[in-house]
Amino acid sequence: MAPAPVNGSDRLLLEADLSAERAASVVRMAIAVALLGTVEIVLKRSNNISLLDLTEARNQARATLALLFFAGLVVYLLVKFGRWRPWMAYVTVTVDVVVLVGSLLADLRDMGLPVAFMSMFPVVGVFPLLLAVSALRIRPGVQFYALCLMLAGLALVIGVGGARTPPLPEVLLHDMGMFYSLPANTARAAMFALGGAALVLATLRGRRLLHKAVEETTRRLNLARYLPAELVPVLSSDNIEELRTGRRAEVALVFIDIRGSTAMGEAMSPAALTSFIGAFRARVTRAARQHGGVIDKFIGDGAFIIFGLPQTGGDDAARALAFCRSMLASIDEWNALRKAADTAPVAVGMGVHFGTAFVGAIGDEQRLEFTVMGDAVNVAARLEDAAKAFEVSLVASRDVLAAAGEDPEQPGSPWRSLGTQALRGRSEAMPIYTLAGSEH
Repeated sequence: MAPAPVNGSDRLLLEADLSAERAASVVRMAIAVALLGTVEIVLKRSNNISLLDLTEARNQARATLALLFFAGLVVYLLVKFGRWRPWMAYVTVTVDVVVLVGSLLADLRDMGLPVAFMSMFPVVGVFPLLLAVSALRIRPGVQFYALCLMLAGLALVIGVGGARTPPLPEVLLHDMGMFYSLPANTARAAMFALGGAALVLATLRGRRLLHKAVEETTRRLNLARYLPAELVPVLSSDNIEELRTGRRAEVALVFIDIRGSTAMGEAMSPAALTSFIGAFRARVTRAARQHGGVIDKFIGDGAFIIFGLPQTGGDDAARALAFCRSMLASIDEWNALRKAADTAPVAVGMGVHFGTAFVGAIGDEQRLEFTVMGDAVNVAARLEDAAKAFEVSLVASRDVLAAAGEDPEQPGSPWRSLGTQALRGRSEAMPIYTLAGSEH
């Protein structure tokens, strides 16, 4: 198996490298097959017009392309079965260049041509192709190594290759010489080197962009650990700065808590308690998503949900009340299942309020804590406490009912007044309400 990545960025880069290496191996095999077919067709037709015996050239081309194909196949299998290591890319490049240089030397020897004519062989065209394939890896070091090794290989061919006594007629050599003279071949070499350098630069730029993308993805993943999941889609740099600065916003706030959960938990095994809390949180999450609420946090057997993020809307209070109604229906459904299983029913208490609160994130890019603060938050928490005191499942402030367009004084309203109460920690009394039928 490949070594375990150190962190999220390393893991993402490793996945990108493996994917690129797999793609490069597939392309290498495809090129080998395509070139083999092309060479077969071209050399077959050339037999009728060539002054040379091309049998050895055909056999040499077959062997070279077969070796390149199987080299690509080996790489593909290594990646597929988790045996690939980053250093193997250098080995692959070395094998490719050795095969090509050996093939080119053999062609020059078998056909008895001087080294100046090496560019006439199709195998020379495979050099830039493999250099282009190497760029798929998005690894500048490997790309630069491939370019240098190919140039060194061609220099070796120039130094030791070629025939001393060409079998071709002097007239033909003279006529062809202008196309394979030192200036012409120097121009070809310069174009190859410049093209390779451009690919190295392209690979370097691609690698930098990949690193930037991976770092940004990792940063967002890190932020997602500490910020509500619903805010992840808006975690661009500009929005992060806005979250850090914070703002005051009119939001609807809901606190929900399971009543008597401590006593229930004492009678449960750890596994049963985990399942119980998990089932509760799943219902809260489902209802919050249904009505567009953001779960700020789960607090043991309770939760704090906000309506009005990432942007406030005219229906935030109405959606908060709809969430509360959905939760009451969900708890009734859950209790029906628990009754059938002969387990104790569940009771919850909810407090919902609408008001101005500070909304923002505190910390740095590696750890941001999402915060909602202000008197509105305290009021919502105290309303949840009041639900316990009045033995009802839901207590709402007049502010949230007014913002939602619900008039508790209207005949037929489902809201029942609990009077004007001085909530704990507040000197000013306020009218509060509950839904009829929500008594425990």
